[in-house]
Amino acid sequence: MLFKKNNLREKIGCGDRFYRNMQISAQEEARVIHIIDDEQGIPHVHFEKTLFGSGYKDPQGVRVLALDIFARDYHVAN
Repeated sequence: MLFKKNNLREKIGCGDRFYRNMQISAQEEARVIHIIDDEQGIPHVHFEKTLFGSGYKDPQGVRVLALDIFARDYHVAN
């Protein structure tokens, strides 16, 4: 399990942009600010979230997700 987390940490870096498709006709963009371990040693991704739709861009502020959850929900744009 530790190898998997270290591998994820190597694939996700500061300034990288990831995306998540929404059920509505929108897409979320996450720009990674940094990854920091919490008090229990669990890595968390701090990122700026922006919601894009047809004709609009809505900044959503800074969010935090555990590294495993972030990697599961967000992907690199194709």
